[in-house]
Amino acid sequence: MNPEGDRLSSLSDDLIIKILSFNDTKQAVTTSILSSRWRNIWKSIPHLDLSSDDITSLNIFSLSVPHVLSSRNDEIDLSSVKLGVRGGFSLPFVKTVLSYAYSHNVQKMTIIWSCENKIKIPLSLFISQSLKDLTLIGSSRHNRPLCKIKSSWDLPALTTLHVEHVKFNYKNHDEYGGLFSQCPNLKNLTLYNCTINRHFSNAKMVAHHLKNLTVVDCRGPLLIHTPELVSLMYKKPFFNRFSADDLSCLEKVDFYMSSSYEEDGYFVIQMLQQFRNVKYLTIGLEIVELLESSLGIIPNMPSPFTKLKSLTIYPGWEEGEKKANIPIEIKDFLLNGSPSATVSIYSREDVKGLKSKFA
Repeated sequence: MNPEGDRLSSLSDDLIIKILSFNDTKQAVTTSILSSRWRNIWKSIPHLDLSSDDITSLNIFSLSVPHVLSSRNDEIDLSSVKLGVRGGFSLPFVKTVLSYAYSHNVQKMTIIWSCENKIKIPLSLFISQSLKDLTLIGSSRHNRPLCKIKSSWDLPALTTLHVEHVKFNYKNHDEYGGLFSQCPNLKNLTLYNCTINRHFSNAKMVAHHLKNLTVVDCRGPLLIHTPELVSLMYKKPFFNRFSADDLSCLEKVDFYMSSSYEEDGYFVIQMLQQFRNVKYLTIGLEIVELLESSLGIIPNMPSPFTKLKSLTIYPGWEEGEKKANIPIEIKDFLLNGSPSATVSIYSREDVKGLKSKFA
Protein backbone atom coordinates (compact mmCIF):
# COMPACT_ATOMS: atom_id res chain seq x y z
CA MET A 1 0.00 0.00 0.00
CA ASN A 2 1.28 3.45 -0.88
CA PRO A 3 1.57 5.37 2.43
CA GLU A 4 1.13 8.60 0.52
CA GLY A 5 -2.06 7.43 -1.15
CA ASP A 6 -5.71 7.29 -0.13
CA ARG A 7 -5.61 4.92 2.83
CA LEU A 8 -9.38 4.84 3.28
CA SER A 9 -10.01 3.79 -0.32
CA SER A 10 -7.51 0.97 0.10
CA LEU A 11 -9.79 -0.69 2.64
CA SER A 12 -12.19 -3.45 1.66
CA ASP A 13 -15.77 -2.59 0.75
CA ASP A 14 -17.06 -4.44 3.82
CA LEU A 15 -14.90 -2.34 6.14
CA ILE A 16 -15.85 0.92 4.41
CA ILE A 17 -19.53 -0.02 4.72
CA LYS A 18 -19.01 -0.61 8.44
CA ILE A 19 -17.35 2.81 8.81
CA LEU A 20 -20.10 4.57 6.84
CA SER A 21 -22.71 2.91 9.06
CA PHE A 22 -21.67 5.26 11.87
CA ASN A 23 -22.86 8.26 9.81
CA ASP A 24 -26.38 9.31 8.95
CA THR A 25 -27.65 8.34 5.52
CA LYS A 26 -27.31 11.85 4.06
CA GLN A 27 -23.59 11.90 4.87
CA ALA A 28 -23.13 8.36 3.55
CA VAL A 29 -24.81 9.21 0.24
CA THR A 30 -22.52 12.24 -0.28
CA THR A 31 -19.50 9.90 -0.40
CA SER A 32 -20.74 8.74 -3.82
CA ILE A 33 -19.12 11.81 -5.41
CA LEU A 34 -15.62 10.85 -4.24
CA SER A 35 -14.84 8.44 -7.07
CA SER A 36 -16.37 5.81 -9.31
CA ARG A 37 -15.54 3.15 -6.71
CA TRP A 38 -17.42 5.02 -3.98
CA ARG A 39 -20.48 5.66 -6.15
CA ASN A 40 -22.35 2.54 -5.07
CA ILE A 41 -20.82 1.60 -1.71
CA TRP A 42 -23.42 3.44 0.37
CA LYS A 43 -26.18 1.41 -1.30
CA SER A 44 -25.16 -1.67 0.69
CA ILE A 45 -25.20 -0.06 4.14
CA PRO A 46 -27.60 -2.09 6.36
CA HIS A 47 -28.59 0.98 8.40
CA LEU A 48 -30.77 3.94 7.44
CA ASP A 49 -30.67 7.16 9.47
CA LEU A 50 -33.23 9.50 7.96
CA SER A 51 -33.95 12.80 9.68
CA SER A 52 -35.47 16.06 8.52
CA ASP A 53 -33.83 18.07 11.29
CA ASP A 54 -30.98 19.31 9.13
CA ILE A 55 -33.05 19.72 5.95
CA THR A 56 -34.33 23.25 5.34
CA SER A 57 -37.06 22.12 2.94
CA LEU A 58 -39.53 19.37 3.78
CA ASN A 59 -40.24 18.97 0.07
CA ILE A 60 -36.58 18.22 -0.65
CA PHE A 61 -36.53 15.65 2.15
CA SER A 62 -39.78 13.98 1.11
CA LEU A 63 -38.48 13.65 -2.46
CA SER A 64 -34.95 12.55 -1.59
CA VAL A 65 -35.95 9.75 0.80
CA PRO A 66 -37.87 7.67 -1.81
CA HIS A 67 -34.92 8.15 -4.17
CA VAL A 68 -32.56 6.80 -1.51
CA LEU A 69 -34.80 3.78 -0.91
CA SER A 70 -35.14 2.96 -4.61
CA SER A 71 -31.37 3.32 -5.13
CA ARG A 72 -30.32 0.92 -2.35
CA ASN A 73 -29.09 -2.56 -3.10
CA ASP A 74 -32.41 -4.39 -2.87
CA GLU A 75 -30.72 -7.63 -1.83
CA ILE A 76 -29.33 -6.14 1.39
CA ASP A 77 -31.54 -6.47 4.49
CA LEU A 78 -31.81 -3.65 7.00
CA SER A 79 -30.46 -4.03 10.51
CA SER A 80 -31.82 -0.70 11.73
CA VAL A 81 -33.84 2.33 10.62
CA LYS A 82 -34.08 5.71 12.32
CA LEU A 83 -36.74 8.07 11.04
CA GLY A 84 -37.04 11.58 12.43
CA VAL A 85 -39.89 13.61 10.97
CA ARG A 86 -41.61 16.89 11.65
CA GLY A 87 -45.32 17.63 11.55
CA GLY A 88 -45.40 18.50 7.86
CA PHE A 89 -45.10 14.89 6.74
CA SER A 90 -48.09 12.79 5.81
CA LEU A 91 -48.79 9.34 7.13
CA PRO A 92 -48.48 7.84 3.61
CA PHE A 93 -44.88 9.13 3.48
CA VAL A 94 -44.08 7.50 6.82
CA LYS A 95 -45.85 4.31 5.72
CA THR A 96 -43.70 4.19 2.57
CA VAL A 97 -40.51 4.26 4.63
CA LEU A 98 -41.73 1.68 7.14
CA SER A 99 -43.11 -0.64 4.45
CA TYR A 100 -39.69 -0.60 2.78
CA ALA A 101 -38.04 -1.35 6.12
CA TYR A 102 -40.40 -4.21 6.88
CA SER A 103 -39.91 -5.72 3.39
CA HIS A 104 -36.17 -5.73 4.08
CA ASN A 105 -36.48 -7.53 7.41
CA VAL A 106 -35.59 -4.58 9.63
CA GLN A 107 -34.73 -5.62 13.20
CA LYS A 108 -34.40 -2.30 15.01
CA MET A 109 -36.37 0.88 14.40
CA THR A 110 -36.55 4.33 15.97
CA ILE A 111 -39.27 6.81 15.03
CA ILE A 112 -39.12 10.35 16.39
CA TRP A 113 -42.21 12.31 15.46
CA SER A 114 -42.17 16.07 16.11
CA CYS A 115 -45.68 17.29 15.37
CA GLU A 116 -47.53 20.42 16.44
CA ASN A 117 -51.02 18.98 16.11
CA LYS A 118 -52.62 15.82 17.43
CA ILE A 119 -52.15 12.80 15.22
CA LYS A 120 -53.56 9.27 15.27
CA ILE A 121 -51.04 6.53 14.56
CA PRO A 122 -52.75 3.74 12.60
CA LEU A 123 -52.32 0.00 13.02
CA SER A 124 -50.88 -0.37 9.53
CA LEU A 125 -47.62 1.28 10.62
CA PHE A 126 -46.79 -1.51 13.04
CA ILE A 127 -47.08 -4.89 11.34
CA SER A 128 -43.74 -6.65 10.97
CA GLN A 129 -42.51 -10.21 11.27
CA SER A 130 -38.84 -9.23 11.77
CA LEU A 131 -38.81 -6.18 14.06
CA LYS A 132 -37.20 -6.92 17.43
CA ASP A 133 -36.53 -3.46 18.88
CA LEU A 134 -38.86 -0.45 18.52
CA THR A 135 -38.54 3.07 19.91
CA LEU A 136 -41.45 5.45 19.29
CA ILE A 137 -41.12 9.03 20.51
CA GLY A 138 -44.09 11.31 19.92
CA SER A 139 -44.63 14.97 20.69
CA SER A 140 -46.26 16.61 23.67
CA ARG A 141 -47.90 19.92 24.44
CA HIS A 142 -47.94 21.07 28.06
CA ASN A 143 -46.52 17.63 28.86
CA ARG A 144 -49.53 15.91 27.24
CA PRO A 145 -49.04 13.49 24.32
CA LEU A 146 -50.16 14.58 20.85
CA CYS A 147 -49.82 11.12 19.25
CA LYS A 148 -52.58 8.56 19.76
CA ILE A 149 -52.61 4.81 19.24
CA LYS A 150 -55.96 3.01 19.05
CA SER A 151 -55.09 -0.35 17.54
CA SER A 152 -53.00 -3.39 18.37
CA TRP A 153 -49.46 -3.86 17.08
CA ASP A 154 -48.73 -7.10 15.23
CA LEU A 155 -45.04 -7.55 16.08
CA PRO A 156 -44.42 -11.23 16.90
CA ALA A 157 -40.59 -10.91 16.99
CA LEU A 158 -40.53 -7.76 19.16
CA THR A 159 -38.49 -8.11 22.37
CA THR A 160 -37.86 -4.45 23.32
CA LEU A 161 -40.33 -1.55 23.16
CA HIS A 162 -39.70 2.05 24.27
CA VAL A 163 -42.58 4.54 23.96
CA GLU A 164 -42.60 8.24 24.88
CA HIS A 165 -45.33 10.92 24.65
CA VAL A 166 -48.03 8.64 23.26
CA LYS A 167 -51.66 8.24 24.30
CA PHE A 168 -53.15 4.75 24.32
CA ASN A 169 -56.82 5.27 23.56
CA TYR A 170 -59.00 2.17 23.92
CA LYS A 171 -62.68 1.49 24.43
CA ASN A 172 -62.40 -1.64 26.56
CA HIS A 173 -59.93 -3.69 28.55
CA ASP A 174 -59.63 -6.47 26.00
CA GLU A 175 -58.75 -3.99 23.27
CA TYR A 176 -56.01 -2.45 25.41
CA GLY A 177 -54.66 -5.83 26.42
CA GLY A 178 -54.53 -6.64 22.73
CA LEU A 179 -51.90 -3.95 22.25
CA PHE A 180 -49.23 -6.29 23.62
CA SER A 181 -50.98 -9.62 23.17
CA GLN A 182 -49.74 -9.67 19.58
CA CYS A 183 -46.18 -9.09 20.82
CA PRO A 184 -45.71 -12.55 22.39
CA ASN A 185 -41.92 -12.23 22.74
CA LEU A 186 -41.88 -8.82 24.42
CA LYS A 187 -39.27 -8.85 27.21
CA ASN A 188 -38.47 -5.18 27.88
CA LEU A 189 -41.04 -2.36 27.98
CA THR A 190 -40.58 1.33 28.80
CA LEU A 191 -43.48 3.79 28.91
CA TYR A 192 -42.47 7.42 29.48
CA ASN A 193 -44.92 10.31 29.76
CA CYS A 194 -47.71 8.28 28.18
CA THR A 195 -51.43 8.56 28.83
CA ILE A 196 -53.76 5.62 29.25
CA ASN A 197 -57.45 6.11 28.46
CA ARG A 198 -59.29 7.04 31.65
CA HIS A 199 -62.78 5.98 30.58
CA PHE A 200 -62.42 2.93 32.81
CA SER A 201 -61.08 2.37 36.32
CA ASN A 202 -58.29 0.15 35.04
CA ALA A 203 -56.68 -0.46 31.67
CA LYS A 204 -55.24 -3.96 31.59
CA MET A 205 -51.87 -4.55 30.00
CA VAL A 206 -51.14 -8.17 29.10
CA ALA A 207 -47.55 -9.24 28.36
CA HIS A 208 -47.04 -12.86 29.31
CA HIS A 209 -43.25 -13.02 28.92
CA LEU A 210 -42.27 -9.50 29.95
CA LYS A 211 -39.15 -9.40 32.15
CA ASN A 212 -38.45 -5.69 32.65
CA LEU A 213 -41.04 -2.92 32.93
CA THR A 214 -40.36 0.82 33.35
CA VAL A 215 -43.27 3.24 33.79
CA VAL A 216 -42.32 6.91 34.28
CA ASP A 217 -44.65 9.92 34.50
CA CYS A 218 -47.58 8.09 32.90
CA ARG A 219 -51.21 9.08 33.46
CA GLY A 220 -54.11 6.78 34.11
CA PRO A 221 -54.53 3.73 36.38
CA LEU A 222 -52.79 0.58 35.25
CA LEU A 223 -53.51 -3.10 35.82
CA ILE A 224 -50.85 -5.47 34.50
CA HIS A 225 -50.74 -9.18 33.81
CA THR A 226 -47.03 -9.96 33.57
CA PRO A 227 -46.45 -13.29 35.37
CA GLU A 228 -42.75 -13.48 34.40
CA LEU A 229 -41.85 -9.91 35.38
CA VAL A 230 -38.48 -9.71 37.18
CA SER A 231 -37.74 -5.97 37.36
CA LEU A 232 -40.11 -3.01 37.79
CA MET A 233 -39.44 0.72 37.90
CA TYR A 234 -42.52 2.82 38.64
CA LYS A 235 -42.07 6.59 39.00
CA LYS A 236 -44.82 9.14 39.45
CA PRO A 237 -44.57 12.68 40.84
CA PHE A 238 -48.17 12.26 42.01
CA PHE A 239 -50.30 9.33 43.13
CA ASN A 240 -51.53 6.87 40.53
CA ARG A 241 -53.26 3.52 41.06
CA PHE A 242 -51.24 0.48 40.06
CA SER A 243 -52.13 -3.16 40.52
CA ALA A 244 -51.10 -6.56 39.21
CA ASP A 245 -52.67 -9.99 39.34
CA ASP A 246 -49.41 -11.97 39.42
CA LEU A 247 -45.93 -10.75 40.41
CA SER A 248 -44.57 -14.00 41.80
CA CYS A 249 -41.28 -13.70 39.85
CA LEU A 250 -40.61 -10.06 40.73
CA GLU A 251 -37.19 -9.56 42.33
CA LYS A 252 -36.26 -5.88 41.87
CA VAL A 253 -38.48 -2.82 42.37
CA ASP A 254 -37.80 0.93 42.14
CA PHE A 255 -40.93 2.68 43.43
CA TYR A 256 -41.51 6.45 43.61
CA MET A 257 -44.84 8.16 44.14
CA SER A 258 -46.30 11.04 46.11
CA SER A 259 -49.72 12.30 47.16
CA SER A 260 -51.27 15.04 49.28
CA TYR A 261 -54.13 12.78 50.40
CA GLU A 262 -53.63 10.80 53.59
CA GLU A 263 -56.04 8.06 52.49
CA ASP A 264 -53.64 7.17 49.68
CA GLY A 265 -51.28 5.75 52.30
CA TYR A 266 -53.54 2.71 52.53
CA PHE A 267 -53.34 2.14 48.79
CA VAL A 268 -49.53 2.36 48.94
CA ILE A 269 -49.60 -0.42 51.55
CA GLN A 270 -51.70 -2.50 49.17
CA MET A 271 -49.26 -1.85 46.36
CA LEU A 272 -46.26 -2.79 48.48
CA GLN A 273 -47.96 -6.05 49.42
CA GLN A 274 -47.97 -6.97 45.74
CA PHE A 275 -44.16 -6.86 45.87
CA ARG A 276 -43.93 -9.56 48.54
CA ASN A 277 -41.32 -11.64 46.68
CA VAL A 278 -39.00 -8.75 45.93
CA LYS A 279 -35.33 -9.04 46.93
CA TYR A 280 -34.12 -5.53 46.10
CA LEU A 281 -36.43 -2.63 46.92
CA THR A 282 -35.75 1.05 46.27
CA ILE A 283 -38.33 3.65 47.30
CA GLY A 284 -38.57 7.42 47.34
CA LEU A 285 -38.94 9.37 50.56
CA GLU A 286 -42.53 10.26 49.57
CA ILE A 287 -43.45 6.59 49.96
CA VAL A 288 -42.27 6.77 53.58
CA GLU A 289 -44.34 9.93 54.07
CA LEU A 290 -47.44 8.24 52.68
CA LEU A 291 -46.87 5.30 55.02
CA GLU A 292 -46.63 7.78 57.92
CA SER A 293 -50.20 8.83 57.18
CA SER A 294 -51.25 5.25 57.96
CA LEU A 295 -49.37 4.77 61.24
CA GLY A 296 -52.67 3.85 62.89
CA ILE A 297 -53.02 0.62 60.91
CA ILE A 298 -49.42 -0.31 60.08
CA PRO A 299 -48.59 -1.87 63.53
CA ASN A 300 -51.38 -4.38 62.96
CA MET A 301 -50.11 -5.46 59.55
CA PRO A 302 -47.37 -8.04 58.92
CA SER A 303 -44.37 -7.06 56.83
CA PRO A 304 -45.02 -8.10 53.22
CA PHE A 305 -41.35 -8.77 52.46
CA THR A 306 -39.98 -12.20 53.41
CA LYS A 307 -37.18 -12.42 50.81
CA LEU A 308 -35.80 -8.88 51.01
CA LYS A 309 -32.02 -8.56 50.74
CA SER A 310 -31.69 -4.78 50.53
CA LEU A 311 -33.81 -1.68 51.08
CA THR A 312 -32.72 1.66 49.62
CA ILE A 313 -34.45 4.98 50.30
CA TYR A 314 -33.73 7.97 48.09
CA PRO A 315 -34.73 11.64 48.54
CA GLY A 316 -38.03 12.76 47.09
CA TRP A 317 -39.12 14.70 44.03
CA GLU A 318 -38.89 18.11 45.68
CA GLU A 319 -35.64 20.02 45.47
CA GLY A 320 -35.66 21.01 49.13
CA GLU A 321 -33.54 18.90 51.46
CA LYS A 322 -35.54 16.46 53.56
CA LYS A 323 -34.35 14.62 56.59
CA ALA A 324 -35.19 10.94 56.36
CA ASN A 325 -36.47 10.22 59.86
CA ILE A 326 -38.26 6.90 59.50
CA PRO A 327 -40.66 5.99 62.32
CA ILE A 328 -39.99 2.65 63.99
CA GLU A 329 -43.45 1.40 62.94
CA ILE A 330 -42.55 1.89 59.26
CA LYS A 331 -39.13 0.26 59.71
CA ASP A 332 -40.83 -2.74 61.28
CA PHE A 333 -43.39 -2.90 58.49
CA LEU A 334 -40.68 -2.85 55.82
CA LEU A 335 -38.06 -5.02 57.50
CA ASN A 336 -39.55 -7.40 60.08
CA GLY A 337 -40.14 -10.03 57.44
CA SER A 338 -36.46 -9.90 56.42
CA PRO A 339 -34.46 -8.75 59.48
CA SER A 340 -31.11 -9.47 57.81
CA ALA A 341 -31.75 -7.13 54.87
CA THR A 342 -29.30 -4.24 54.44
CA VAL A 343 -30.67 -0.67 54.62
CA SER A 344 -29.26 2.36 52.79
CA ILE A 345 -30.77 5.83 53.22
CA TYR A 346 -29.49 8.62 50.96
CA SER A 347 -29.90 12.37 51.33
CA ARG A 348 -30.00 14.71 48.36
CA GLU A 349 -26.41 15.69 49.08
CA ASP A 350 -25.42 12.02 49.04
CA VAL A 351 -26.99 11.64 45.60
CA LYS A 352 -25.21 14.74 44.29
CA GLY A 353 -21.95 13.34 45.60
CA LEU A 354 -22.51 10.04 43.83
CA LYS A 355 -23.31 11.79 40.56
CA SER A 356 -20.18 13.93 40.73
CA LYS A 357 -18.06 10.90 41.60
CA PHE A 358 -19.09 8.99 38.49
CA ALA A 359 -19.40 11.99 36.16
